[in-house]
Amino acid sequence: MHSAHSHAPSAASVDSPVVSRPLGVRLLWMGVGFAVMDVYLNVPNFVQLAPVAWLGLYAAFFPLAHAVGRWTGAGGLGALGLAPHRGWARNLGLGFVFCSALWALKYVVLWALGAFQIEGARPAGEISGLVLQAALAMLLSSATDDVLVRGYLVRHLSGVLSAGALVAFTTFVYVINHAWYVHLTLESSLYLGLLGVMFSLALVRTGSLWLSIGLHWGGNVVYRLYDGFDAQGGVLRRVMLPEAPWHEGVKLAMTALTLAALFLLFRFTEKSEREGPLFARG
Repeated sequence: MHSAHSHAPSAASVDSPVVSRPLGVRLLWMGVGFAVMDVYLNVPNFVQLAPVAWLGLYAAFFPLAHAVGRWTGAGGLGALGLAPHRGWARNLGLGFVFCSALWALKYVVLWALGAFQIEGARPAGEISGLVLQAALAMLLSSATDDVLVRGYLVRHLSGVLSAGALVAFTTFVYVINHAWYVHLTLESSLYLGLLGVMFSLALVRTGSLWLSIGLHWGGNVVYRLYDGFDAQGGVLRRVMLPEAPWHEGVKLAMTALTLAALFLLFRFTEKSEREGPLFARG
């Protein structure tokens, strides 16, 4: 099983000045940079954008993150977890297949237990368009979120916090950051918390974002194929039955099962050869 290094990275292994600044200054710059990128990513919550403009805005996030990362002393996109390494594509693909399969299983279980009925499928032309839109849009959405909430924060804090503390902190930020567009309830916070732990563990275990992005991407694609965009519906025509209290329990249980199964997936993933802050200590 591939695992992260257990020692704290030395200054010699870091290719940016992030570790040479006083801690208070580092945290200040980290916070300012995070705020800039976070507000940028949430522009669609306040301004109505056409799909092409939305995709362009998210694609432009990557040069912004590169610039902000260098400006705050964390380094560019490679230092934030997007540097290619041996097995990076394998990690991305494994994460996508793993999470999409388990998310599909979750919806099959909900259907089998009577959460909804299936009346048919959308026309083939609409399905192909939805698949393409879901694949591209969710790749950008997943990758931007992982760079911001995990790669950027872990890069700044891994010389300060242990691996467990990094997972806890980035998970907390991930949950709270959904308040931009999700009404946080106990159930939704637990669900997001399980996801946050899963994505953060993928980063600290492999030393890069590729596995995390694959997991995130796979789950989001299946969700969009199930639910569609802007209440337009997914690939199947569904009739939702009255909501039962156990529905949320099933969703949480399947997400927890996915998190537990992740430790088996780690046996088949590759660890980045890159030494430095994306390998958390402890």
